[in-house]
Amino acid sequence: MPRYFFTVLPGLEEILADEMQAKISGVRIGDKDRGKVYFDSDLPVEHFLALRTADNLYRFIHRFPVGPHKLHLHDIEQEISRLDLSTIHPFSSGKISFKVNASRAGNHTYSRFDAAEAAELGIMRRYRHFRQDHSGGHQLEFRLDLVQEKAVFAIRITDAAFRYRGKTREFAPAALRPTVAHALVWVSRPERDDIFVDPCCGSGTVLSERCAYPHAGIHGGDLSEEAVTAARANVGHTSGVHLKLWDAQRLPLDSGYAGKVVTNLPFGRQISSIACIPVLYEEVLREMKRVLKSGGQIVCLTDAEGPLLAAAEKAHLRLTTVADLRLKGLHPSIYLLQKD
Repeated sequence: MPRYFFTVLPGLEEILADEMQAKISGVRIGDKDRGKVYFDSDLPVEHFLALRTADNLYRFIHRFPVGPHKLHLHDIEQEISRLDLSTIHPFSSGKISFKVNASRAGNHTYSRFDAAEAAELGIMRRYRHFRQDHSGGHQLEFRLDLVQEKAVFAIRITDAAFRYRGKTREFAPAALRPTVAHALVWVSRPERDDIFVDPCCGSGTVLSERCAYPHAGIHGGDLSEEAVTAARANVGHTSGVHLKLWDAQRLPLDSGYAGKVVTNLPFGRQISSIACIPVLYEEVLREMKRVLKSGGQIVCLTDAEGPLLAAAEKAHLRLTTVADLRLKGLHPSIYLLQKD
């Protein structure tokens, strides 16, 4: 049975595995390393492309030991040269352009670029009709990940269009990756009868991801006119979606109206002064609780744990940490808050 792995933003491994189990039968989920979820399946690759929390899909080829010194680069080249890659990907008889991307974590005395070059030399030693191409026009892309004394070699199946949904998007400042936005939506357990609200919608990435599932109504807004304009362009003319220019501290929605509120709270570079976060969070959580019906829930992303905990306690919302992430040099977490 072929083995694959999805790459995912570190911290989202369990959320992706949950999405896989819910959406795809006939998949056996294996190890979950940092930023990777391995699985075995005989299904056609098309079945895996419905997963929206994943960044990229790779076909696993080989795992082997690696040494830490430059002299061990020759061992990488030799190991790769022994692999029969024709069993992984059907090759034509003409020239094939390719590249190897490498990552490295450990006390190696060589760089990831040295490791990638060694792997490329190994491929070309075995397959004389292969040529390196780092111009961006390559036909095949391989991946070599070195973690301490172990290496994983794989071939990339998806391209950049997979995680960006294959379309050009309008981005407001601090816009989320679609895969992270989907993780927030997935944690909310999307259901057909949801009234869904994103009070700090930015360029509408969370809203776009929620539109991938049936719903009773979706509402979003932002204090920035530029952000709302971008959100309208990104969401398009999806039925049942309502976008407004609003202040998240004074939402134009009835009390007890919504079942789920999902949002990327302002944090990090989105906030001009860290001092304003406690007051902002207190007001925003109070307002989100007001528009929630009894038993409703809030899913949010922020790195300001202290102010969020304090605001949740003041609003009498039960808070659970779902996942700790690493995102653009920051360390935000996904939180679930419940209204009794």
